[in-house]
Amino acid sequence: YTGCSVEDSEGCPKEPTWQINAVRVVYDPTRERVTYRNANIELFGLPLIPLPGFSHPVGDNGGSGLLVPNLRYDRNNGFEVALPYYFKLAPNRDLTITPHVYTDTLPMLETNFRHLYDRGAYQITGYVTHGRRVATGESPVGTTIADSEKDIRGYLDASGAMQLSPEWSLDGSIRVATDRTFLRRYDISREDRLRSTIGAQRIGENSYFSIRGWAVQTLRLNEDQGLQPIALPEIDYRRRIANLLGQGDVLNVQLNSLAITRTEGQDTQRAFASAEWNLRRITPWGQEVALTAYARGDIYHTSDVLATSVPSYRGDPGFEGRAIAAVAVDVKWPFIGTFLSGTQRLTPRVQVVASPHVRNLDIPNEDARAVDLEDSNLFALNRFPGYDRFEDSTRFTYGLDWAISLPGLTIDATVGQSYRLSSQPSIFPDGTGLTDRFSDIVGRTEIRFRDFVSFTHRYRLDKDSLAVRRNELDA
Repeated sequence: YTGCSVEDSEGCPKEPTWQINAVRVVYDPTRERVTYRNANIELFGLPLIPLPGFSHPVGDNGGSGLLVPNLRYDRNNGFEVALPYYFKLAPNRDLTITPHVYTDTLPMLETNFRHLYDRGAYQITGYVTHGRRVATGESPVGTTIADSEKDIRGYLDASGAMQLSPEWSLDGSIRVATDRTFLRRYDISREDRLRSTIGAQRIGENSYFSIRGWAVQTLRLNEDQGLQPIALPEIDYRRRIANLLGQGDVLNVQLNSLAITRTEGQDTQRAFASAEWNLRRITPWGQEVALTAYARGDIYHTSDVLATSVPSYRGDPGFEGRAIAAVAVDVKWPFIGTFLSGTQRLTPRVQVVASPHVRNLDIPNEDARAVDLEDSNLFALNRFPGYDRFEDSTRFTYGLDWAISLPGLTIDATVGQSYRLSSQPSIFPDGTGLTDRFSDIVGRTEIRFRDFVSFTHRYRLDKDSLAVRRNELDA
């Protein structure tokens, strides 16, 4: 048995990537089930995984039964045995119950329920056990196992989506744990914050509307839950107007508002309106020129600013307004030629962005704190990740793209840097690669062999010493 194709595009036989081989295969027409004797999985022609007593139903109906057990070991929990049992409740509903037994900690029960219906789908996953948990809710630092108590411990992860019409949809998720150490204790997740969301959105041909809300549960032992944000509501509307001036240009209009509440911390409300105009042209010499003009007006209100420990995140209390404007010119000049048995493309790129001084520090910073220079935002109009901070002054950004396309092999590489004209101190935090007038050098190289494997290397080099500041490899 195999789920892979056994014929090539010309109809000739070929070996599948994987297949199940057995000494004997028995089909039971009454149970509509196939049973294998002395079976194993072959991968690229090599028998790798034995499957004693393996069987499966025939067709698309499926059936209830034991699934493949999971065996593993880690130094915290010792040996773990997980034996899932699958219940087929209906063609569109199922339930999987998985007991987890450990040698060095108490057992745990996992359940997963899934339901698919005509308008959407949802799933509910739960983990539960009974044991001692350290009282870390709002406890002082230094709480020990002596302060723990026996109680129900667990984690709930539910998510779903519903399509109400071709334009309107609903989605949401709930992620909550009984205590801050459960997920790590049972090696379920290494996340230190859990985010629950609910929202509705409408997607039209040239418009987008969304209203959402979300809340965060912290799992960090020394972090106060009262300082975690609750966003309700977050409203976003966008409209795309094409060919506004009859020149193939595009105008994007956005209206946005956000209200963030904390039970023991700073509260912030924000609203803004923005417009971004873009025009793209190809010159007779083959250069691609993109013009951008951007304008935005903000209004903020914030209170309890002293509850925020970082002064640059606070802003001024009360109402504050801000105006933002920016213009940009982006020029690419691709050169294409033959290389070996394929083609190569070399594309120099230069961008100029100009923006007057922006009153950034008078405004609270809720969504633009995680700043890092990389190839994906090097040529962005604003290299802050959110709306609360905007990069002002004038800067030049320059880079080079190189691409090779050969039969079965493609290579894409990019490298670039920026230079800021202003000598005023930057508001970018240290370590982001953007604090000085010359930025660090960032780049990306992607190698793809057919559709089988690809490697992506991202890096950031110090502008002075070329020391590696970030190095990432994805495969």
